[in-house]
Amino acid sequence: MTKFYLKLLIALIAILIFLFIGLEILFAQILNYNELKQTYGQIWWILSISHWVAIILTVYCGIRVWTSFTKSIKEATNVAVELAKGNYRARTTMESLDESGILATSINRLAENLQELVKQQEMQQDRLTALIENMGAGLILIDSGGYINLVNKGYSDIFQISPSDYLNKMYYEVIEQKEVCDLIAEVFRTEQKVSRQLLIPLYIERRYFDVYGVPILGANNVWKGVLLVFHDITELKKLEQMRKDFVANVSHELKTPVTSIKGFTETLLDGAMNNKETLEAFLSIIQKESDRLQSLIEDLLDLSKIEQQGFKLSIVPLNIYILLDEVVALLQGKAQPKEINLELISEKKNVMITGDVDRLKQVFINLIGNAITYTPAKGNVKVVLIDCQEHVRIHVKDSGVGIEKEEIPRIFERFYRVDRARSRNSGGTGLGLAIVKHLVEAHHGTISVRSNLGEGSEFIIELRKNLN
Repeated sequence: MTKFYLKLLIALIAILIFLFIGLEILFAQILNYNELKQTYGQIWWILSISHWVAIILTVYCGIRVWTSFTKSIKEATNVAVELAKGNYRARTTMESLDESGILATSINRLAENLQELVKQQEMQQDRLTALIENMGAGLILIDSGGYINLVNKGYSDIFQISPSDYLNKMYYEVIEQKEVCDLIAEVFRTEQKVSRQLLIPLYIERRYFDVYGVPILGANNVWKGVLLVFHDITELKKLEQMRKDFVANVSHELKTPVTSIKGFTETLLDGAMNNKETLEAFLSIIQKESDRLQSLIEDLLDLSKIEQQGFKLSIVPLNIYILLDEVVALLQGKAQPKEINLELISEKKNVMITGDVDRLKQVFINLIGNAITYTPAKGNVKVVLIDCQEHVRIHVKDSGVGIEKEEIPRIFERFYRVDRARSRNSGGTGLGLAIVKHLVEAHHGTISVRSNLGEGSEFIIELRKNLN
């Protein structure tokens, strides 16, 4: 369009020039005549001046038209170049109504559409990235050539690796676990989904994973690669094992007293009840086993109640010193037959806290009772109360058999016993410390243990003064 206007302008200028040259020649011939020289002299000069003025105006207008069109085209070209570079914010400023204005409007509309499209793509990309990075599972994307293209944050955190060490490398060169490499190879070979539960060693522990390998197929079933997803199911496996252990332990603990009661009852019915001494001895054993069975059932019900989500404490103000003094007085009868020195030590006798009186008594009866049980005759059991600013700390220390360091992390597990034979003979159910831990944590407190084999044990409970 610009070349057309340029050619038209040049043609008009040429026509005007030839027209005025012809007029000059015509009037020159006419003016050769003497009688007309004076008459048309002035006309000649007027025409000459008009001729040159017309030429100057034509050239000026041509330049203006040329400049206007070239400026519009140049501005549109610059905006197009910026759009090609990815700068979708570039716009033209032309507002004319001719073809150049239409071109400018079209370019601006194109830029707006591209900017909106890129904005939507960026939002989708951000959402996809956030989803991949925070999906709670490890993820690896492998292309059709076996090169790793993507490693998300979940995988990096699980296996403690840097994504830069994996990206653009063959999967079997960087993935150390042979089971994982075999799974990837199977997906490549079969082009089918593969799912396995793998036990993978990670540093000082072993963790269970549900690993899913999924083939990625594009249009027309074109092979794109493999997507690998790791779900950590270690905690589920632990819960499953705990459930199995719990059922096995409950069955065993219930079976033992029931078997004893049944056996001695059958013996008595077979004629042993005619012997008074045997009758009294057997009935005593039956009563003891019945009490043990009752204690086990009560502890199971108590633990089940404590572990329920809706479990609530009856929080009231209380003097923890008085509570401990009552527990110590209650357990003196258990300590005296073994000549154990049981004492409560505290600088203050008025230490107020908030808590559940009955549940706290249950905690300290259990701890102090255990200390007496596992302390040999003529030993010492001390209960030390320390009043701190925001909390209180209670130490239950004995001079008993102690606990090996390897056993300490497990003593709060249900039915776990350091010495099973001795614990069962002492009448324990194996649930006491599990109940203690739950009740202390229900009071937003903490419990810890210090112990060395043969040197006694020390249980330390820390409670807030104000639970509100």
